[in-house]
Order: sequence, then C-alpha cells, then structure tokens
Amino acid sequence: MLIIFRFIISLSVFCLASQTVFSSPNFILVLTDDHGWSSFSAPMDKNLPDAKSDYYQTPNMDALLNMGMRFTNGYAAAPVCSPTRYSIQFGQTPARLQRTRVLGKNRADHNQIAIPQVLKAIDPSYRAAHIGKWHIDADPDRYGYDLHDGNTKNKEAGFDNSDRSRQWDGYAEDDPKRVHSITARAIEFMRDSVDKDQPFFLQLSHYAVHSNIVYSESSYENVGKREKGKLHNNQAYAAMIEDLDNSIGTLLAAYEALGLADNTYIIFTADNGGMPVLPMQLNLGRPYKAGLNSPLLRGKWDLTEGGIRVPFAMVGPEITPNSQTDTPVVSYDLLPTVADLAGSTKPLPKSLDGGSFRVLFNDPDAIVERPFEGLIFHYPHYNRVGMNEPHSAIRLGDYKLIDFPVSKRRLLFNLKHDFGESTDLSQIEPDVANKLSQQLNQYLISVDAEKPQDSGSWSRAGKSGKARTKFFKRYQSDSQ
Repeated sequence: MLIIFRFIISLSVFCLASQTVFSSPNFILVLTDDHGWSSFSAPMDKNLPDAKSDYYQTPNMDALLNMGMRFTNGYAAAPVCSPTRYSIQFGQTPARLQRTRVLGKNRADHNQIAIPQVLKAIDPSYRAAHIGKWHIDADPDRYGYDLHDGNTKNKEAGFDNSDRSRQWDGYAEDDPKRVHSITARAIEFMRDSVDKDQPFFLQLSHYAVHSNIVYSESSYENVGKREKGKLHNNQAYAAMIEDLDNSIGTLLAAYEALGLADNTYIIFTADNGGMPVLPMQLNLGRPYKAGLNSPLLRGKWDLTEGGIRVPFAMVGPEITPNSQTDTPVVSYDLLPTVADLAGSTKPLPKSLDGGSFRVLFNDPDAIVERPFEGLIFHYPHYNRVGMNEPHSAIRLGDYKLIDFPVSKRRLLFNLKHDFGESTDLSQIEPDVANKLSQQLNQYLISVDAEKPQDSGSWSRAGKSGKARTKFFKRYQSDSQ
C-alpha cells in the first residue's frame, strides 16, 4: 500500500519535475515530537557508531541524514514541547519568552514577528504553511501562515492521558498519529507552490512520536519479526517510529519528483528529547538504571543531554552530503539561519537570541555568533516525572553547567569527553563552574526569567521549595 501511495505521489508531480528555479529558496522544516537522539538505525554522530537504536529501523530518516549535514550537538530550546515551538518561531530562548512549560499561566508575548513574516519581508511572493501540531496560544494566521491547521495540540492526534493503559500499551489506526494525512497535505502545498512558481516555507510538525502510542497494523507486524534489542524493545513504540519513517520517505520522494533539490533546504529536528523510559514514571529525579536515550542521560522534562540534545540535520544546495559538525546549534538559531539563507538585508526582530549557522556549511568547525555567548536552557519547575527540582543550564564551548537555584547545588560536565554526564567537575574545576554560573545568572536576570516561586508547581509539587531532586545520588554511588 505504501509503495502504491508513493508511486501515485511521484506520478502526480512528474509533469512539474522540470527543475523549476525560484529566485528565493524554499524551506521545509520537519519537526518531530519527543524524538530521541539515539532512536535512528544510523548514529547522529558518525564518530559514535554505537549511538543508535538496536531495534528500530529508520532507512528514510537515515537517508535524510546522509543527504546533508548532521549536527551532533543539536539542541532543542526546552525539554518539553510548547516552549521549543515558540522558540523556533520567534528566535528567542524560552527564558526570554517566559514560556518554559505547557502547564500554568502563559506569560509569552504573542505580538512578535515569526519566520513567515521575516521571509515575506524579504520576498513578498513567499507562501507559508504550518501543518500538524502547533501548540502556540495564537492563531497561525497572525504570523503569516497562508495554510494551517489552526491552534492544534496533542489531542488532535489522539492524546488521552486519562487511560494510562491505552496511552502506553498502544493501539492500531489506519493513519497513526496522522503521519500519512499531514504528509499528503504538505506535499499538496509543495506541489501547489511549484505550480504557482512561488517560493515557500513549510513547517511539517509531526505528532509522532508523542504518546499515545499509535501504530499501523502492518508496521506492528513488521517490527514483530525482528529480534528486540537490549536498549529498545517496545514493539508498539518501534512500530510508531516505523510509521513516522515511512511518512518521511513519502515526503522525500515528492521532494525529488518535484525537482526541489537545487533550491530547497530541508531542516529536520525535534521539539525535545525522547521519553527516558516507557511507560512514563513518577521518577522524582531518581537515577535510571538504563534509559531509552542512552548513551545520553535521562530524557524529556530534564535539562540533561537526553532531554535537550535531539536529532538535528539539514539538507540544501550549499551543504555537502554526508557531512557533520560538532558545533552546538539550537532551535532559536533557525529564524536567523533561514533569514540569512533567504538573503535578508534588513534588520531582524530585536531581542533575538539565535544566530545563523550558515557558516558551518563551508566550515564545520566555525563558531555560531549569537548576541549572548553560550546556549541557555531554563526549566524553573518541579516535575515529578522528571528531575523534580527547578533547574537551568548553560552550554559554553565544551562545558555545560546545570544549576539548581532552590537547593543551591550545581553540576559541571565536559561534554567533549563526557557526553553521558557521568562525572561532575564542579569541585574539580571551580573556576569554570563559577564563570558559567555567573553568565547563566546574568542572562536570566537580564530577561526577567520566570523564577521557581512564580511557577504553578512551587507550592503543589515543590511543597514551597521543600522538595529536592534525588538525581544527585547518581554522583554519590554507582547508580546509573
């Protein structure tokens, strides 16, 4: 059935495959949901051949990685979904946006300039579409999207946490997580843009692989024939991954049939790291003996690498196939990068935190210039399924500091040598820890970032500051 569907897509666009060249480049941003860094059948880092799944098969996503540049240190702006989606649109950190969690009061200023408006200021002929999960509390029309699904969230793809067995055990549907229908609509938008001879920006925001676990019968049967791995062994989740990968293959087939390669950039990334374990646990920060994002530590809800280091790749006319960079990039770099590639000569919106990483295409070792030195992450909340204590983080060069302001504790890691965050260097290199702590606090103060006491979790889950994460036990014993 999938082969027939791809054939129909290819046949329908064949007459347009005349390599139409636009004056402005096209952009396809594919955003996946809760997607782990090591959940491919190929490694995100070619120097770490074992940093991949031992069960999932993702030939289409692997092919996409090989078509362009892997960003081994690609980060989501937040360890949860909605803040990262804001960050992508507006080029700012969730701390500045004051949108750091889905629950509670939304303090974000929605009167801002987003990617489609920036592109239309460069070239008014741009068309823009957002298809799939939006999760921003404002209508996409407001930001220049000509075609969109409205203010969609998780429920539009069947999310229901009222029945935990249904949420985590999984079930079959013909269009699981809407992977096929939203991809078909995205292709129709691409085809229509080519037909109109207009450049386009398309954000295809998948609901997969967020819970509920939903899959097709065919994928479930297919993955059931494989030997389960030691790291990954959930058949239902593996089937959901396979359905997502099949939809990516359909998109890539249309991209090729439409002759878009000469003037189109594909960006592939995720809104946050993958689930640390299945099913979800009230972990209270306790060390996991093993996690689904291994070799990275922990996952969604936490500012450890498993929660914020995500799949990140880009394909395009300036980008060498099968290339790789270790320079850190982050969600809020996307707006300035897209503007740069589109030929922006006008000032970008004020208060941007991101910088264009176009320089990395020709020099993978280059540094991305940003208004503030270092990457900032802020999660001032108690969350019993995660670390269960407010924390913020800064990455500067090879070093990363995680700060716990309520209990006045901190952790320092050298990610170049310890990307699994196994060894705390805060007492061994106090000067580095002090420098990063000062820069982190300076930034948070400068943007009037939300404080733990302002969070809705302060009195409830945090017991007015009395609750403490059990995560530090990891550095006091042999726990993993």
